[in-house]
Amino acid sequence: VFSADSSADSSLKPFHSDSLDEIINARQGTPYLLVLWSIDCPPCLQELAQLQQLRDQFSSTSLVLVSTDEMHMADDVAKMLSSFQLQQMDSWIFAESIPERLRYMIDPTWYGELPRSYFYPSSSQRRAHSGRLSKIELMQWLHQIQQETRLNTNLKTTMVIQ
Repeated sequence: VFSADSSADSSLKPFHSDSLDEIINARQGTPYLLVLWSIDCPPCLQELAQLQQLRDQFSSTSLVLVSTDEMHMADDVAKMLSSFQLQQMDSWIFAESIPERLRYMIDPTWYGELPRSYFYPSSSQRRAHSGRLSKIELMQWLHQIQQETRLNTNLKTTMVIQ
């Protein structure tokens, strides 16, 4: 699924030890899915293919993709995202020389298995998932995101009206 004519996208951001806090703070009160993946992980590529099929149902803030590849592979990572038509999503790449430190900052209980996903509901603790997400799990999460987004929008509208 890797196309030679895919162009690299400059929107790939470097992921440092404070990047997770930046992602969380930018989405306060908004549900989203954070997916950790690598270009040399076949199950990750299968998961990206599933996300590609569902990409129109994700807003640009409800899906965060973090490549655990090294920064010198940024062009390859960007091309891979482009080949799956996911380049418009919020995308990051590990940018520190000690990836174990970044993994620990993300989750002290995570040992680097991929793919790894975190469901961030709007009002409760995140939920971790190791291994490829099934289409059913993704559909359930999308449904939850849509419900929570509607609820949050209705709540904000009610607050403005009062």
